[in-house]
Amino acid sequence: MQAAITAADRGHRVTLAEKNGKLGGILNFTDVDVDKVDLRNFKNQLIYEVNSRTVEVKLNTEVTPAFINKMNPDVVILALGSSPIRLPIPGLNRALHALEVYDQGTRIGERVVMVGGGLVGCETGLHLAKTGHQVTVVEMLKRLANDSYGMYHEALMLEMGKFNVSSRTGDRCLEIMPTGVMVETAKGEHEFIEADTVVYALGMRANSPAELRIAAGECPVFEVGDCQRVASVYEAIRNSYSTIMEAL
Repeated sequence: MQAAITAADRGHRVTLAEKNGKLGGILNFTDVDVDKVDLRNFKNQLIYEVNSRTVEVKLNTEVTPAFINKMNPDVVILALGSSPIRLPIPGLNRALHALEVYDQGTRIGERVVMVGGGLVGCETGLHLAKTGHQVTVVEMLKRLANDSYGMYHEALMLEMGKFNVSSRTGDRCLEIMPTGVMVETAKGEHEFIEADTVVYALGMRANSPAELRIAAGECPVFEVGDCQRVASVYEAIRNSYSTIMEAL
């Protein structure tokens, strides 16, 4: 959306194609998360900015090589985002990804084990705790939310403590079973943690746009946001703005 806004403001005729039925991408989880009001407002502001310009928005439209050939654009901007990393953990198919937690049609049990205690895992775990679930976060590192920073990290830890989010740092998930998770502790011991629902947050991987680059032929192609490098919302927005300002 930021790339489309910036390109439109620079006088270009922009078509924004989105494979889902609404704009917002990964940030649509903020419509449900109890702590993400500010980020939700930012996402909604971007949607407003897109709709207030002469950007042609095509929803329910996945960009394929055939689509690019049909459109015959002068420039292609790829903002394909990222996808969850799935490690070879036995039984991972039994678990939900953190983003699936925010699908209001998904049933979450009372006892939840969150496999992965980075920032996403901790924030999702906190959301679940605030909505009535008993949450245990399992993290291999000795520090939860190791990818967060300074005062926010301290505030997050305090909030998790306030809502009784349990943590198992230094533990490695060995297997996800129908009734819980088997972990290996820092001492090499195996322990079983009971759960009604298991959720995982093991990082994200940039979506590769290789086939779309090939389809574009000699047409200039620019990658923005997470499909260039998985990063924060701020970094994705800044990257999108600066890329379009420099390229167009």
